[in-house]
Amino acid sequence: MRARTDLPNLTLFLGALVALGVSVARPARAQAQGSWLERLGIDKLRFSALGAQVGRVNPYGIEPTTSYSLQVDYGELSPGWRIVFNATYWGSRFRDRNVRAYADSLLSTISDPTGDAEVVLGDVTVSDIVLGAEARRTFLPSAWLRPYVGGGVATHVVNADGRLIDGTFVERATDVIAVGIAGNTGAEVRVVRHIALDAQARYDFLSLARFGSLRIGASYYFDTLRPRLP
Repeated sequence: MRARTDLPNLTLFLGALVALGVSVARPARAQAQGSWLERLGIDKLRFSALGAQVGRVNPYGIEPTTSYSLQVDYGELSPGWRIVFNATYWGSRFRDRNVRAYADSLLSTISDPTGDAEVVLGDVTVSDIVLGAEARRTFLPSAWLRPYVGGGVATHVVNADGRLIDGTFVERATDVIAVGIAGNTGAEVRVVRHIALDAQARYDFLSLARFGSLRIGASYYFDTLRPRLP
């Protein structure tokens, strides 16, 4: 069974990327008014870097697939701590054995004296659009190699579709908008003045699913790092 391209969800994802880019491109300083914002360091935030990542995601019960991400670095909240916004899309299908197991469970509930009943199998596709924000602890921020760890919250827009589940409670249970948490670790390598390469391992946790992913990418920094004063 082959997965079909989920064009509506891909279109929604691209729209989300545009909205994310527009929202974060606005200067944060204009919005940061009041002493409590200054104490939190929010007045220091500014649009600092834009990056893209491609990776491999492996949700439980779903065929491994490729993920596509956009991340926006909004600068330092305090020394060593940065705020990063991200958007991710991936689409795949449920594994064949999981689809067959579901079909077999349906057959077991059917009263069929003649034995002629059958369940017609088909692709059950699933996609996820993720919009999130994280606080990232960067080590050696002025070095060419910068390890980091991060964590934050993410909203998942999950959609499942297929002839086998159309109109059933399974489809309603998997077409959800859920909030989860995510953690990651990785490292950036500054290769030239404004460009850094990135490798990252990430884990997402939400009520509907838990899954890990590996990503690589690159970011363009609009302001080069300033040496840390003694």
